[in-house]
Amino acid sequence: MEPLTKLFEPASIGTMELKNRIIMAPMGTFFADEDGLVTERLCRYYAERARGGVALIVVEVTAVAPEGKASARELRVYGDGVIPGLKRLVDTVHRNGAKIAIQFHHAGRQRRAEPADGPPGPPVAPSAIPCRLMKVMPRALTIGEIEALVEAFAEAARRAQEAGFDAVMYHGAHGYLICEFLSPYSNKRTDKYGGDLDGRMRFALEIVARSKEKVGSDFPILFRISADEYVPGGLNIDETCIMAQRLQDAGVHCVDVSVGNYESGQIVQSGWLPRGCLVPLAMEIKKAVTIPVSVAGRINDPVLANSIIEQGKSDFVSLGRALLADAEFANKAREGRLEDIRMCTACCLCMDTVVANDQPLICAVNATVGKEEESTLVPASRSKRVLVVGGGPAGMEAARVAALRGHVVTLYEKERVLGGQLTIAAVPPGKQELANITKFLGHELSKLGVHVRMGERATVEAIVEMKPDAVVIATGSFTALPDIEGASLPHVVLARDVLRDSKMVGQRVVVVGGGRVGCETADLLVNQGKEVTLVRMSGHGHLAGDMGVLTRTQYLVRLRQLPMTIEANSPVEKITKEGVIIRKDGKSTLVQADSVVLAPMPKPDNRLAEQLKDITPELHVIGDCAEPRGIADAIHEGFRIASEL
Repeated sequence: MEPLTKLFEPASIGTMELKNRIIMAPMGTFFADEDGLVTERLCRYYAERARGGVALIVVEVTAVAPEGKASARELRVYGDGVIPGLKRLVDTVHRNGAKIAIQFHHAGRQRRAEPADGPPGPPVAPSAIPCRLMKVMPRALTIGEIEALVEAFAEAARRAQEAGFDAVMYHGAHGYLICEFLSPYSNKRTDKYGGDLDGRMRFALEIVARSKEKVGSDFPILFRISADEYVPGGLNIDETCIMAQRLQDAGVHCVDVSVGNYESGQIVQSGWLPRGCLVPLAMEIKKAVTIPVSVAGRINDPVLANSIIEQGKSDFVSLGRALLADAEFANKAREGRLEDIRMCTACCLCMDTVVANDQPLICAVNATVGKEEESTLVPASRSKRVLVVGGGPAGMEAARVAALRGHVVTLYEKERVLGGQLTIAAVPPGKQELANITKFLGHELSKLGVHVRMGERATVEAIVEMKPDAVVIATGSFTALPDIEGASLPHVVLARDVLRDSKMVGQRVVVVGGGRVGCETADLLVNQGKEVTLVRMSGHGHLAGDMGVLTRTQYLVRLRQLPMTIEANSPVEKITKEGVIIRKDGKSTLVQADSVVLAPMPKPDNRLAEQLKDITPELHVIGDCAEPRGIADAIHEGFRIASEL
């Protein structure tokens, strides 16, 4: 492999010299305390990424005013009392080899009805236009309030400089307050802060100008922009190129390219979008300016990152989720250890957890995120013979971590390939990145000397004969035909079997089940040219309701564009040779089909665990065989159990 030379060339943003072209993008964590102050947990999280080799860390959204906080645990930068904590964070990152910037944020109309912290009242915005997702009517800011917010942003810059930050970033993207002023979609003002481009840019330009008065013209300023909001009448690339030019003229030192707002659902790019999907927009911005440009958006591969820089499409890559999945991404890439990189799968669980659920940040594939200190692996006090049964994500992770701690590990997998349910979960369109989990864990098991016995079923007799010190059961789950009349007819198959490609279906297909598996199976069949009807039997919940909010928002846009019929709230009465009879509008209706695909809820395959519970001295049951859930639960349980062996 050619060395990733361009990715690791030094570069500068204004007066700030950087050792390579990798920037850690700002991502909310909820690791601050209830007062929005820096915690040791936050410091450890950023220290880990600094040690991982990035050039610049941009600290997450940081509120410049109480009413602008999106959550109670959002980091804040208002009030001089925050400076000591911020300085501690800066010193931590500097000690670990990276430069550090901070992103200034005001949620604007994209805030809940009740303020997370600060004075009561509705959200504020340029205009009294509610965000369709938040469904809260904001109050239009007065001229005096706008001027006070300009001062608040500038004061934030002063505090950041005093705390020792190397640069600041203004959050002018994703539909938050600065973006709301910039966008004709959300700014309908008729005074000097609205109307044409000059008026809509006034707020942002005044923030930059006032900040420079406080921190000096040379202090590096980065500006994150939604190059396209992907909503009708919103920001588009033609206008944002002009905005970028004007920001450059105002003294901004780098434009960081992102996209979207809450309503478009494009803030975080899922697996249905290609890697590097925002690079074409960055290229257009780069043509318009001479200052450095950074680009985010599904960049989880160092080869791709290097090619973006090498081909002059962007000056920096802004990596977010890739550095959650593997804090050592940069070091491993620089050393040519690409197979050792645990790649992001674009599942969006991280942002779903923070944005939609108001919970601290987690990563599906990396159990240590936010738990860097307590998750440090220590050698086992006594090396045990550990037997892991099941080569899915839970079993592989348990085997990996147990081997890292010095145990002698054997893993049984009844199939001839590793991966378990990942082998079918990675089949539907947009889910291919899930295969990276199997690839990474398989590589790690080989490197660590785990004895993997594929194509062998672990029996009770074989396990007793091996006399392991500890047994970890990770046998996953199974699906059975549901209790529907006609479910045993020969043209009826399970979704899992379709995804395994072990069952052929006809041209006209009815998929019964409106959850994630049913939707993704229907998606796959449509892409194979089948005529598909998707039936959601229950009137409760939503289509693909078991997906995370951000992922689901993007996925439903895709799903509704597919050439298939969706029958919602349509209970299945029975399946016949001709198709499926559903209850629709109070009447029995036949949906004709050559094949019927059923996507029932999975059940735990805990039979082996039940047989061993009174035989094995140390038995652990993890993953879907304990309770069918998601990939994150499987991997996190595998990590935890192996850490305790």
